[in-house]
Amino acid sequence: MWGIIGIIILSFLLVMLIIAFVKLSIHITFHHSKEQSSVYIQTIIFKWKIFKKELNLDQNQGKQLNYMNFRDEILQFIKSMPTVYRNIIHFLSLIELSFFEWKTKGGTGDAVTTGISTGAVWTIKGIIIGFLREHMKKVDDLIVEVTPDFQKSFIQTDIRCMITIRLGKAIYGILQLSKLTDKQKEDTNHGSTSN
Repeated sequence: MWGIIGIIILSFLLVMLIIAFVKLSIHITFHHSKEQSSVYIQTIIFKWKIFKKELNLDQNQGKQLNYMNFRDEILQFIKSMPTVYRNIIHFLSLIELSFFEWKTKGGTGDAVTTGISTGAVWTIKGIIIGFLREHMKKVDDLIVEVTPDFQKSFIQTDIRCMITIRLGKAIYGILQLSKLTDKQKEDTNHGSTSN
């Protein structure tokens, strides 16, 4: 009887230790062009692929991203999430960015506006890289490129990255974000009811 209880307790402690210390690697590949926009996610533990998913993103909704509005659209996205800002900052502090590559090619079809837009793209990329360096636990192996094309009007951007986080911290971070989302829904419902 006591032997069975001891085995159950030891098994539980072993599972807790695994959850606390095992590292989870997440590989993310994002591609955007006029023809296609997609993201591919792969999750690996001990070199075992435990999850993989490819999503084709619908580009028909809302404003289309192009080389001229790249900076404004990214800034608008950042401004649209202030309510979860603090929790995202905390979650980022648990993550190691082991590899990050962000390559963008594009042009407006005009040399002058392509030059101006290229400067804007470099600026926004610099802001994002600075943000990641400041708030993530560790940032290694960064590759960032912007290649202007002065003849054509198009944009293509590709992001490849690998993030690493301990499984226990990932679960904790997801639970915290879930609590925040539930609280925001309650506040929204309460505010609309009181009005």
